[in-house]
Amino acid sequence: MSISLLANTKTPTASTTNIAGRIVAYVSDEVSEAALRTGLGGIANELVLRRGTILQAIRFLEKDDAPQAIIVDITGIDDPLSALDHLARVCPPDVTVAVVGEDPDIAFYRLLVNEIGVAEYLPKPLTRDTVERLLARHFAPDRAHQPATRGGHVVAVCGASGGAGATTIAVSTAIELADAVKGSVALLDLNLQHGAAALMLGARPGPGLRIALEDPDKADTLLLERTAIQVEARMRLIAADESLGSGISVTEAGARQVLALLRQKFNYVVVDLPMPLRPELHQILTLARHVVLVMKPDVASVRNAREIRQLAIRMAGADRVVTLLNHADMRGGLPPHIAEKALESSLQILIPELGKRMTESINMGVPAIKQVPDLRKHLAPLIREIAAVNAGNPSSSWFRRLLGK
Repeated sequence: MSISLLANTKTPTASTTNIAGRIVAYVSDEVSEAALRTGLGGIANELVLRRGTILQAIRFLEKDDAPQAIIVDITGIDDPLSALDHLARVCPPDVTVAVVGEDPDIAFYRLLVNEIGVAEYLPKPLTRDTVERLLARHFAPDRAHQPATRGGHVVAVCGASGGAGATTIAVSTAIELADAVKGSVALLDLNLQHGAAALMLGARPGPGLRIALEDPDKADTLLLERTAIQVEARMRLIAADESLGSGISVTEAGARQVLALLRQKFNYVVVDLPMPLRPELHQILTLARHVVLVMKPDVASVRNAREIRQLAIRMAGADRVVTLLNHADMRGGLPPHIAEKALESSLQILIPELGKRMTESINMGVPAIKQVPDLRKHLAPLIREIAAVNAGNPSSSWFRRLLGK
């Protein structure tokens, strides 16, 4: 399958791709190990064979750099679909994944390859011939730089008005996702002039993002690798800090290319969208699996939120819009039930006023989520919604929803 994720970089300023040519396999028996060694030995720069199952492979991906490809064994696993869901949360989207197991049923093969997106499924016993004939073609060197067949999960965060706290929510969501799912997360701040994400993270962005958004021909993996700033072990910030006098011309093609490149390398792409939203950025709402609409309890914010919500529903679908009321108990603000009535929709997430430490965290360049424990508590339902796994029903699992099934 082409599940892929970003390799965990060891450098402080840029993201990295996976380790070219390295194939890691976790299989539970000696026969399978021998078949893989002889069948794949000639195509990989490095073939790492380890005894274990998909469970050990998940632990490996949580801690180590991502390889070009990984082979996992689901033999003896009671709920293999749930295990594959877990694997998808920690495996970068550009890593090719193959599965080995005991079930020879063609329906099971079709489920894994056609529905879930596994590159190949091989029933045991493995032989050198079957590995060379069916598996080696997926790991050939000339396939290493092809785009992934699926992309990372896009979370678009929109602020209904100034001061609503959309950037704080976007930054906090990215940090919490990286910690909760142990996958790779990109935070893309499209507020190119005076965006606050870099300030909140104590980072200093460069000019690469603007170049990529203006000229899609210059938007490539290398440019984004130079632009991406490591702020957590599995989280990167892609942002800009252009002056107000800059004549910025973001193109639809540039925005599409930047998002496509990020989706190839990251499990989650959290996008802090500028408001009002320019037409060339509408496509981000279309691609988003979740649109988080952040509003304050005042008339102007509610009015704007209603219009943004209608746009998001047209572009993404009503089931993908999550409405968050920030500063919910603000003195003089609208009560939540009045805000819901004006919005003509329910509020999914309510976050109260959390005190002066929220402002202090911005001034210190420290993420609020790390300074204010109550923010993590109130944001938890959103993180659970975004990273949800429904192991009991494959048709509605996170993995299949990520594939758009």
